[in-house]
Amino acid sequence: MIELYLSKVTETTESEQAGKLYARVSYKQTLSVQDMAHHMAEHNTMFSEGSITGILIDFVKCVREQVLMGNTVKIDNLAIFKATVEANALETMYDAEQDKVASATIGNLAEGAKTGPAVKVIKLLAQSTGDFTRDELKKDVKLAWTDKTKAEIAAAKGTSSSASEGSESQSGNGGSQNQGGSSTGSETAENFALTISTSGSGSASVTINGSAVTSGSNLNEDDEVEISITPATGQVPTATLNGSSIELTENDGVYTGNFAMPGQASTLVINTGTVSNGDDGDDGLDKD
Repeated sequence: MIELYLSKVTETTESEQAGKLYARVSYKQTLSVQDMAHHMAEHNTMFSEGSITGILIDFVKCVREQVLMGNTVKIDNLAIFKATVEANALETMYDAEQDKVASATIGNLAEGAKTGPAVKVIKLLAQSTGDFTRDELKKDVKLAWTDKTKAEIAAAKGTSSSASEGSESQSGNGGSQNQGGSSTGSETAENFALTISTSGSGSASVTINGSAVTSGSNLNEDDEVEISITPATGQVPTATLNGSSIELTENDGVYTGNFAMPGQASTLVINTGTVSNGDDGDDGLDKD
C-alpha cells in the first residue's frame, strides 16, 4: 500500500498552483542492494543473501557500463535505462569571429558565447515498462492517507462543523455574543526541532523569509521553509523531509524547493548531487 499526504504550494508563488493542495507519496524507507538481497533470500530461494548481493552489485555495474556505452538496458516488467542529456542552446555550430566550434563536451556556455559545450548535464533516464507502466500500476496499486493526514482531515472537518454550529447558534439568539459561539481563546503555536543533514560537494542553504535555519532549530508548525541548492557540476540534487521527497525546481543551475514545517520534530536530508562511480545515493532518475 502506498500512503499519501497533502502538500500545499506556497501562496507566495506566482502560479496557478499557489495555495493548492497536492497529494505526495510518503516514502517509508530506502532499500539498498543489501536490503533487497536480504529480502530476496527470504523468498525460499536456493541462493544465499551473500550470493544475491554479489550478483546484484555486478548487475548494477554492468548496467552502468552499458548505459555509458550509449546502449539502452531493458529490465522486463521494470524499466528501460538509458542516458539522456540536457543541452545548451547553441546559436551556431561554428563561430567564425571566435574561431570556435560546438564541442561534444559537458559544461556551461560562456556568457555571450554563440557556441561551445553542447551538453549542460547528462542524466540517467528510467522509463517504466511491462508491469510498471502507468496503466498496469493503476490496476494493482492501493492508496491510503497517512495517519497524520487522516487526523488533519478529521480536524479540518471538525473545525468546519464547529464553525457552522456556532454561526447557527448566534443567529438563533438574536446575535448574542455570549451564546453558541464563544471563543476558547487563541492557541499558542508549538515549536518543533528540524534536524538538517547535508551531503555532497555542492552547496545548500535553508531559510525562512531570508533568515538562515541551522540544524536543530526550533520552528513553528506551518512555517514556510525554503531550500536552495547549487549542486556539483553536472549533477542533480535531492531533498527529503522525513523520508518524503521534496519537489525541486531548477533555474540557471540552482535548485529550489519549499515545505511547510510539520507539527512534529522532523529531519531534512539534502544531497547536493555528488556521485562517486555513478552512485552515492542520488539516483538522478527522471520521471517517466
